[in-house]
Amino acid sequence: MKRHTLLIALSFVYVIVSAQQTSVVDENKADILQEGDFNASHVIQIGSLNLTDISQVGNGNTHNAVQLGNGNKILAEIEGDNNAGVHMQVGEMNKLNLTQSNDGHRALTYQYGSMNEIELIQKDRYNNGSNKAVAIQVGSGNNLRVNQRLRNSLVFVTQVGEGNKGDIYQYGAGEKVNNEAYLSQYGKSNEADIDQLKKDQTAIVTQVGEQNKVKTIQKNGENNYLTVFQAGVRNEAIIEQQQNGNISGVVQVGNENNALVKQL
Repeated sequence: MKRHTLLIALSFVYVIVSAQQTSVVDENKADILQEGDFNASHVIQIGSLNLTDISQVGNGNTHNAVQLGNGNKILAEIEGDNNAGVHMQVGEMNKLNLTQSNDGHRALTYQYGSMNEIELIQKDRYNNGSNKAVAIQVGSGNNLRVNQRLRNSLVFVTQVGEGNKGDIYQYGAGEKVNNEAYLSQYGKSNEADIDQLKKDQTAIVTQVGEQNKVKTIQKNGENNYLTVFQAGVRNEAIIEQQQNGNISGVVQVGNENNALVKQL
């Protein structure tokens, strides 16, 4: 009798400990702070140890987040009016840092896989805003940084594979900036750095393969346009365009090709 009583007691303790461990493992956390009028935020988290932290200060802002998996993190800080975003992460240890300041910015982000990271900044100190960004990463260890300053600029990025890195900086001048950057990278360890200043600049960059690199700079002018396509291994392209109305196109297919374009 004593033996059975002991076994029952031990089983009871095991159930309690298991329940406590499960509650710790499955613990997701969502924090939402909203100050102003007509703001809205919806969060769905399924899995373990996911974190969503959304702060919206202003009026008419809407941000929704979905996380499926383990250890994913979304941090969003919004200040202004009529900003919006939809963000989804599926997998493990993916991370999004989002900052929107001033008015009318739009952002759509999607990450699938593990240890992908996006940092997205949209700001306009003159309260005109209206920057748009779409960022998609699929795979593992991909990293993207987008910094949009002033207004009416567009970024569209797709990275699929492992260890790809993208860095896009757009800073304009004038009432309408209208800079556009399109970046697609497929493969492993590709890198792209796109800088666009002033207004009406367009950059289209596509890389397929491994360890390819692109660096582009368009500044001190308007209405410049460039395209880069690289497929293979360890190709590298550098393009710099200044003043107005420059156009350049680079295509490299193979391995270890190098291209340098300067139009000043």
